[in-house]
Amino acid sequence: MLTTNILFVSKYIPRIGIDPIYASFTYSVLFIGLVWVYRHALKKYITERIARVVSLCLAVGIIGIIACSILFIDPLTIRVDRWSATTYFLDALFEGTYPYGVHTHVSESNFPSPFPLWHYLNIPFWLMGDVGWIQAFMLLVFLGSLYLFSHSWRAVLSATLLLCISPSYWWEIATRSDGLSNALLVCSCILLMERFDIQMNNRWWLVAIIAGCIASTRLSAVIPIALYLFKPWLEVDIKKEIGFICVALGVVVVAFAPYIFWDTASWVFFSRNPFMSQTGPGNTWILVVMVLIAIWIAYKKQTLYYYFCTTSIYMFIFMLVSQFGYIIQTGAPYTLFDVRCDISYFTLAIPFAIIALIYQKE
Repeated sequence: MLTTNILFVSKYIPRIGIDPIYASFTYSVLFIGLVWVYRHALKKYITERIARVVSLCLAVGIIGIIACSILFIDPLTIRVDRWSATTYFLDALFEGTYPYGVHTHVSESNFPSPFPLWHYLNIPFWLMGDVGWIQAFMLLVFLGSLYLFSHSWRAVLSATLLLCISPSYWWEIATRSDGLSNALLVCSCILLMERFDIQMNNRWWLVAIIAGCIASTRLSAVIPIALYLFKPWLEVDIKKEIGFICVALGVVVVAFAPYIFWDTASWVFFSRNPFMSQTGPGNTWILVVMVLIAIWIAYKKQTLYYYFCTTSIYMFIFMLVSQFGYIIQTGAPYTLFDVRCDISYFTLAIPFAIIALIYQKE
C-alpha cells in the first residue's frame, strides 16, 4: 500500500514544484508514523463507541469531498477517461447506439473498457447526473461489508483512516476514476462470502454466480476472485468443478450476449469490444510466469490473512510487470512517471492491502 502511494506522490507532486524524492521520503515517514501511533498508542484508548462516531464522521467527510469534486471539477478537463468511458457508454446505450463503439473524451482511439455489469451498476448514478457518485456508494459498501465481517467499528475506523492518508485514493476521487471502486466491490464480495459462509463446498452455485458477476465487471477483477477460489475449487468433486465453470461462464455470456448479437449483419462486437481495450501488446512469457505464480500462491492459501496479504502484493507486481512488459514490447518512449503511462491500475491492490494491514499479526 505504501509503495503504491509513493508511486502516486512521485509522479504527481512535481506538478506543483515539489521535489519527488523529498516528498516521497516525507510521506513515507508520516505514513509509517501515523500507522504506528494509531496501532500502538491510540487504538487501545479507542472504544467501539468512539470508533463508530469517528468512522461515520470520516465517511461523511469523504462523501462530502466526493460531492465537491463532482460539483467543482470538470472531468472533461482531465486526461483520465474512466468517467467518460462509462458516461458515454450509457449515453449511447440509452440512445440505441452500439455503446462499445463510442470513444472517450481523451482520444478517438480510446473506447469504453469496463465489462457490461460495471456499466449497469453505474446506471442509478448516471440517472442522478454523474457516475462519479459510485465512488461514494462503493465506499459505503466496503465499510459496511467490513463491519458485517468483523463486527468491529475499530476495524472500520482503521480502513477509513488508511484510505484518508492514501494520495492514490484522493487521486481517484479527483479524476472520477472507478478502478479502485471496482476493487472495493470485489473485496466486499469476498468479505461477505466469508461472513455468510458462502463457499464452494456448501453453495458452489451461488459462488459461481458471484464469480461470474465479478468477472463481468472488469478483466482485472478476475485476478483476486481467482486467487480466492482456486484452491477451494480444486478441493470439491469433479461435478461441482464442472458445474462451477459452466455457471460462471454462463453468467459472463449472458452479460455479453446483447452486445455480441447487437448487429448480426456486421457483427460489430468482433471489431470493437472491451477485450480490445483491456488487453494489448505485452510479453507472453511474462504473462505465463505470472499465471504460474498465481497458481502457486492460490494453491498455498491457508488463512484469510494470507490471502489478502499475498493478493495485495501480487496485484501490485502483476500491474508493474504488465506495464514494463508493454513498454518493452512496444518500445514506448516513456516510463511509469510519464503522463502517457496509466498508473491507476496499481490502486487495485489498495483494498486488499488495507484488510491485510488491519488483521496483520502484531
